[in-house]
Amino acid sequence: MGDALTAHRENEIQNLVQAGAPESTALKPLTIWTSTRRRTVETAEYLSTLGFRVRQRSQMSQLNPGVCEKMSERRIREMFPDEVAKHDQDPYHHRYPRAESYHDLAVRLEPIILELEREQNDLLIIAHESVLRVLYGYLMACSAQDIPNLSFPRDEIIEIIPASYNNESRRIHIPGLPQKLIPASPEDIRIPVPPSVVPSGAVSPMSGLGTPAHGTQTPESSGKEAGGLPLRRAGGAPPADPKS
Repeated sequence: MGDALTAHRENEIQNLVQAGAPESTALKPLTIWTSTRRRTVETAEYLSTLGFRVRQRSQMSQLNPGVCEKMSERRIREMFPDEVAKHDQDPYHHRYPRAESYHDLAVRLEPIILELEREQNDLLIIAHESVLRVLYGYLMACSAQDIPNLSFPRDEIIEIIPASYNNESRRIHIPGLPQKLIPASPEDIRIPVPPSVVPSGAVSPMSGLGTPAHGTQTPESSGKEAGGLPLRRAGGAPPADPKS
């Protein structure tokens, strides 16, 4: 990831210099935020050796799975069929026993979002997929029903470029990752259980409304004004190493 990121930034600097910007100020410095989990810290270690500032943020811990920790989806459906049915109806607000909902996680991340809005540098966030879902959903004005189903491939960095009304997302490919790491996101927790079908009236992430895979801009009708969104670029990536 580090090589792909630095190559991307060097290419951006060259493009800005060619457009007339001074090389020394062509691009803002990059700050990196990680959770305190070992694998996210390890993912950022190489970037730290390149001179980038790395900060560990305790609020960016993954969604708490409660009693379902380390259970497979099949096991959860067998043991908690009523909870799974409730989750299918409202995957954003539902919480499994002694667990957090995505709404709970969003509330926990409010201080991070407020600080993100004040951040003056470019920002790379390395965190569990549940955290990336909430932050991406905020930045790209995704619906609440959409957020639990967002997916972030391990071989991509999502770059979000703020604008006054629509944020734009771009994907930066990370070459050379072992194939076994690419198909899915880190799964050290097994909830929330993905709904077998999209609930009636919900927006599917595959519809392309502000999702990493298809939506490249926030919807203009979202009602978000410039002051409600971070006025700087932010990137997100899941940890590269699946080890706990």
